[in-house]
Amino acid sequence: MAPWEYDIRAVRYGELDSTKEDLNKLGVDGWELIRFSDDIDENGMVKAFFKRPLDCLEI
Repeated sequence: MAPWEYDIRAVRYGELDSTKEDLNKLGVDGWELIRFSDDIDENGMVKAFFKRPLDCLEI
């Protein structure tokens, strides 16, 4: 089993195109979305939890 690196990032939420744009940018860097938090802040941001293989190179 591969070791994983984890991260929590704020992602724009509420407008589908903005959410997809943020997720696609992270996906290019090898991050895979695990889940969203249940809380959306006053700026329309939601915490998103990601993982990627530890040996993944950042671009």
